[in-house]
Amino acid sequence: MSSPVLLNRTTIESWLDEARVDYYTCERCEGMHLQSLQDMEGIIDSRLFLEPWGLLLTTELEIRPMALLPVAADLGRLNMDYPTLKIFQDVVDDATPQLVVAGMLLGAAGITLEQFATFAATTVAATREVGKECLQLNYLFAEATPGDQPGASALH
Repeated sequence: MSSPVLLNRTTIESWLDEARVDYYTCERCEGMHLQSLQDMEGIIDSRLFLEPWGLLLTTELEIRPMALLPVAADLGRLNMDYPTLKIFQDVVDDATPQLVVAGMLLGAAGITLEQFATFAATTVAATREVGKECLQLNYLFAEATPGDQPGASALH
């Protein structure tokens, strides 16, 4: 097992390359955009941020306005079903509502490549599952079957 390394952007980019995670950077933010999640239906953006305390991986999913209340009612269950993630709504007056899925790894004292790889793999996999579930529940802007109601399949 390798020894812990203090995090910096060069190390994180090197580890992403080594783990074969497709990412890109842009001029508008400090995040490393994860292409594999952004290619999923309903996902607006997915970024990995290096923070002073560690790593933050956030993914924004575009919620259908009609699904705001069903999503709000389902947040407790989603957070319990995916305990390594923090899931919450972000509603801004002039933008489409979003469901934010976030994972974090404390790393101010350093982390190993193995810890990074485990964090990245488990967070991406869990985020994919949340996205698939939200698509099935018709919460997201995506190809929907006419007549489907948001969350209709989740009602008992």
